[in-house]
Amino acid sequence: MRNHNDEKSALEEAAISIFINIYNFNRQDDLKVVEKQECPDYILKNIKGGFIGVEVTHLFYDSEEAKMLLGRSDKEFHALESSTHYIKTLNELLKQKEKKIDKYDVVYPVALLVRNASPVYGMSDFLKYKNEIYKPEKYSHIWFVSKDGNNNEWLLKDLLTD
Repeated sequence: MRNHNDEKSALEEAAISIFINIYNFNRQDDLKVVEKQECPDYILKNIKGGFIGVEVTHLFYDSEEAKMLLGRSDKEFHALESSTHYIKTLNELLKQKEKKIDKYDVVYPVALLVRNASPVYGMSDFLKYKNEIYKPEKYSHIWFVSKDGNNNEWLLKDLLTD
């Protein structure tokens, strides 16, 4: 079994890699990781030399789904899932992360990167409820990375913009 910190670090590394690839492709930028740290998780530098901190988190429907997806559960099936419950879970996560940003001692903007881990709910499911998603404005961006339906490609949306 993997050490919790190793697993967390691997998940964060995968999420930041997915994000950087999509971001750079869509914006003809060249974001690069400058430093991996604790608060925020990553410091990135853009093509113009500007810095941005990125706090990385993962969204699971609940702790049982997380255990199943991370190989820590013997269950083969998860209970029925409700999209409204999943939006509520996302909002709770965003409020929790909003409290964390006040502890950062940084001079550059900080963004939140949320990677949707659900094999059931994709980007279009979240966009249907976009107006119900909490928007912590202390972050410069709330980047949401998710797959969608049978499309196996990752998609990126800033939840703070329309």
